[in-house]
Formats: sequence, structure tokens, C-alpha cells
Amino acid sequence: MTHADVSLAADLFAGGVSSIAHAVGGLEFYGYSAEFRDLITLCRDFTLAESREVGVAKKAYVFLPDAHGKTSLAKAMVVQASSNGVKAFRFDGTAGATAKELKDLQMQQGVLIVVDGLPESSQPRSLLLERFNSLKGDGVLFAEPEYASDASLKPDITWISLPHVDERYPDKVAWIVGLLLELLRDEAGVVPDDCINAVQSLANSAFMTLCRPRLGEKISNIRDLAEKIAQAIQLTLGLGSAPSISDEVLASLFVEFHSSGIPRSPAGFRLWVEGESDSRLLYLVCQLALPAHGIDLGQGLTIIPLGSGRDGGTSKATEIVVNQRTKRNRDVFLLDYDDPGRHTRQELETLDQDVLLLDVKLACSRMDDDVEIEDLINVGCLDRFYADHPSLRPEREIIRYKAPMSRRLVVNGVDKETLIEWLERNARLEDLENVMFMLCEARSRFSLKNLPAMKDKQGWKKRLTEEVNQDKCLGKRSDQWDSY
Repeated sequence: MTHADVSLAADLFAGGVSSIAHAVGGLEFYGYSAEFRDLITLCRDFTLAESREVGVAKKAYVFLPDAHGKTSLAKAMVVQASSNGVKAFRFDGTAGATAKELKDLQMQQGVLIVVDGLPESSQPRSLLLERFNSLKGDGVLFAEPEYASDASLKPDITWISLPHVDERYPDKVAWIVGLLLELLRDEAGVVPDDCINAVQSLANSAFMTLCRPRLGEKISNIRDLAEKIAQAIQLTLGLGSAPSISDEVLASLFVEFHSSGIPRSPAGFRLWVEGESDSRLLYLVCQLALPAHGIDLGQGLTIIPLGSGRDGGTSKATEIVVNQRTKRNRDVFLLDYDDPGRHTRQELETLDQDVLLLDVKLACSRMDDDVEIEDLINVGCLDRFYADHPSLRPEREIIRYKAPMSRRLVVNGVDKETLIEWLERNARLEDLENVMFMLCEARSRFSLKNLPAMKDKQGWKKRLTEEVNQDKCLGKRSDQWDSY
């Protein structure tokens, strides 16, 4: 964490923020309690070349429970020590080879050895501790508190132990805030001023109260909670509806996080989509349509991805039917028009489920091939996305020269998260009108209140599929792609 990061985070809440985590998959480790600062001070001291005494080996034991960064700290110490010109090694103490590696380094001086974890079996643990204590170089041992009694503590060896972060309320708050700052950075690594203001406003909101309840085992998924809050902040700012998210939205995010994994039946009807990007895109349409048409297209409808991250898609559909007890007239599955989608439709219809495939005629490319939900986004809108992200390229670009001329951009799967985040900040309703039609089509399956345009659904659909629209069907191809 840079000095600017520390200053920025320190200004958000009373107190200070300290962190040693640096360039290890992002800023992973946050806190500002007095005991946390003592821990960081100890770790930093071991990484400084000027703090070493010739011929004197210093050691420390650090006892931390799971889920607040033993491994992050261990990795960060090695990175920081190396940047300070100190030769450093990190070993996974739970691996059988660590004791041998410590033996090989036994006599080396002027090095830093970081051991992350201890073996569960007592005999290998005793051997590892014996060799760690005998090292001629500096060493820091990270272990869970349950091994404190086995660590052969010596009066001349520093040790520090922290309770679980779930019991350290200030550090838990700081951890979430730190993750928010990380998630809200732009491509230049800067947190925009409006995002900073939105995070600062959390100090005077229900956020502080909502952080108090114990998270238990869910503490290991705390980044998921931070991602949802960051997305809500970006969407709220992008729509210009408020300077920050409301207490009601915050409460719903925390309740959803606490209740995740608990079987439940959401009130109203359920629309199942293939992934998180699909659900976020449909919810974005709801947000954009409300001020334009005065109708909440999300009302009475819960849009749920079949899974999260890579653990989703059509392969989860049957499992959802069994575990969630889905039924016709209450649940609809909205799937891509491709081989997996068509195959899954057959399976689901066999299970007496209601399935809606994306309409190929609504694809902006006007190509009757496979259709994903991104194909319903204006091609010109996708061009603006790629113009704002010059390092990204579509997976494929297909151009049809015969009338009606059209282009199709197949979005790379790894870029879909970035695309959705960009759309949440920049998309206009007209960019997503074809997506909105599919959402209204799904709502009609449940006889829910719909847009007035659905009273002449065929006329609306005919306009969408037949109108000549340069921006929607062709966009503006980037010249810079020619060099690739």
C-alpha cells in the first residue's frame, strides 16, 4: 500500500490505516487498530536492510487465525524485503519439504526466511520448529493460534497474537473499506473523487452498524460483499441518482450476504439467467428504464444467475431445478441461443420447466447464428467500450457485406466483467433497448406489469428487427485493430 493509499484510507474514518501488503495480487490486507499497527510495525522491521545486525539473528512468531491474511502478509514481507535489497525466502510450512529447505538454509546469515503455516502432525511440526529456531538468519513464523503452545517460545524471540478479525471491529471495517478502494480504482490506479466521496459517506450511514454483526465462516468471502457494495456505488454514481448508495440498498446487500447459502425462496417470480453478467445487465436495464418510463421492470421479479463466476452456466440448470424446486408459472430460464442453450432447453422442458431462449431476430448483428445477451447490445455501444479499453479485443469480429450489412463483435469471456462495469457507468437506455425487449418478454410470461409498448409487442419487435440503424447494426470499426 502506498503512502497515498494510507493517507486516503486514514481520512475515511477516525483512526489510521496501516498495511504491508504490496503487489501481491492487489491490496489484500487492511486494518487500523492499535494491535494491527503493532503487527505491521513488526513485519516491516524485518524487511529493512538497516535494521539487521551482523552476526545477530532475530526471529518472531506471529499467530493469526484463518481469513485475515497470514499468507498475504507472508508474501508481502518477501516482496518488500526483496525490494529493500534483502535476500528473502517464503516457505509453505504445511508442505513436507519445508523442514529440508530450512536445513539447507540453516547456516546462511543476512537472509530473511518466512514460514507460512505449520504441519498438523506433531512430529513434523516439532522438527520444523526446531530447525526454524536454529536458523542463523532472520525468520518470521506465521501460524494459527492453536500452535502457540508448540512453538517452543523463547524469552528472546518476539511473538505477537491477534484475535480473529471478526472480533476486531475496527479492522473489519477497515478491511471492507480497503477492498472498496481497491475495487473502485480506474485503469490508471486512481480512485475517482466521486467514488472517494461515496465511500466517505459510509462513515455516516448504516454501514458502520451493519459491519458489527459477526460474519463467522463467511469472513472468507468478505471480498464478495465489498464487490457488491462497490458495484452499487458505481451504478448509483453512473445513474446520477444520488451521491452515494442509500441505507436501504446497503442493508439489502448485507442481508443478502449473510443469508447466502441458506435455501430460500425469493418473493415473487424468478428469472434464471446463465451468469452474473447477464443478471447485472438486466438489472441495469431496470435501473435505466425506471426514470424513462416510470415502470420498475424489476418489481415482482428476482433475476438470479445459475451460478457465480465460472461455477455457473447451463451446466447448473438441472441442479437448480432440484435444489431450488423451480416450477412452471413461477420460474423462467432465459438462456443464450447456442448449442448449450438449446440442449439445456430440451432437458428443462423434459423437467416441465419454462424456458425462453434469446431471440435471434433481436441480435443487433442480424446474423442467425449463436446469440449471447451481449449480441443484443448496440454494436456502436460495444465500439465505445473498446475505444475506452484499447488493450482489449473482441474474441471475434464478423462482418457481413451483403444487405442488410451488419457486424458482430463476440465479447471475450474474460472481458465480460469489465464490459458490465463499463456499461453500468456509461450505457444509455437506447444502447440496451433490445435487451429491454427480452426482459419485457420474460415479464409477460408472468403477466407482470409491463411497458406500454408491449401492448403492440409485434409492432415493437418489428421495428427493432427491421429498422436500419447505423449505430446499432454496424457501429464504427476501430482502425487500430488493423495492426493486429
